[in-house]
Amino acid sequence: MKTISIQIISLLILAIGFGNPTLNAQSASEFDILVEYMKKEGYDLNKVMERKTWIPGPEDVVENLSDYFIIDIRTGDIAPKNGKPDFEDGHIPGAMNTSFENVLKFAKSKNAPDRILLVSCDGQAAAAAAVALRVSGYPNTKVLKFGMSGWNKDFDMWTSALSTDAMKHKNWTKDKAAKTTTFKNSPELKTGKKNGKEILAAQVDAFLAKGFQYGIDPMDVLNNPKDYFVVNQGDEKAYGQYGIMKGAYQFNEPMLQEKTNHGSLNNYPTDETIVQYCWTGHAAITTAAWMNLLGYNAKGVKYGVNGLIYDNLKKSQFKKAANFPYVSGK
Repeated sequence: MKTISIQIISLLILAIGFGNPTLNAQSASEFDILVEYMKKEGYDLNKVMERKTWIPGPEDVVENLSDYFIIDIRTGDIAPKNGKPDFEDGHIPGAMNTSFENVLKFAKSKNAPDRILLVSCDGQAAAAAAVALRVSGYPNTKVLKFGMSGWNKDFDMWTSALSTDAMKHKNWTKDKAAKTTTFKNSPELKTGKKNGKEILAAQVDAFLAKGFQYGIDPMDVLNNPKDYFVVNQGDEKAYGQYGIMKGAYQFNEPMLQEKTNHGSLNNYPTDETIVQYCWTGHAAITTAAWMNLLGYNAKGVKYGVNGLIYDNLKKSQFKKAANFPYVSGK
């Protein structure tokens, strides 16, 4: 009888333990808790980078300026001068200025509505910063495509970045992409937080505090592709006619929820620098930013294949800067 009573008590303890979400959470990693939270809140990448409205071009914005709460994150030219035009040199009428690092605090301090348009020199840093805002209470944040470089020729940095250097490079090939690999390990997060909301907030803070370091120059990767885990962020149909970097993998951006023709997080290593490239850099850098929030070391190739095989491209080329109005001063 005593033995039966002990067994019953043991079963009750186990039942209480399994029924207690706090106890279960203690056995889960921060990464697993964060992934489940992001799934629940709709922070999968296809939501954070919603293709139809996420990145309006200058011609779309100029007709609807009053629709946007414009935050320009260009900094660094006032003293000393470094040759890169900044906010005081010229900005979109009505825009306000802050830094990449301070963009979320700035939005909150201004009680910004959820219709933020982020502006940077060339759209690359804005693409990364928008991810932080989209998972922090501003899910409709948008990115000005090509940044101020596309808005007015006086700020054009894109034209000088266009390149055909990959077209005859030994590391640009029409060989088949590397076979997709499955990795067992997940990133190890160490925020010390207990729930998904707090873990994500800590990850966002750390992400922004580093400043914009989530883009990489095209030739740095092309000259040394073995130094990185390179992913051509597209499918064979889109890129087959153009070729890929030697040794690169090829699949669409990852998702938390499995989706046909997309990568999943277990297709990426946790112990290498992941570098992805796309048409213009915006999508690859957005993907890299989102992956950094999850604990991966990821970057996007700035300017995408526009900075590698520009003359060969049949679509998604940067053509020329517009001539839309701007104002100078603080």
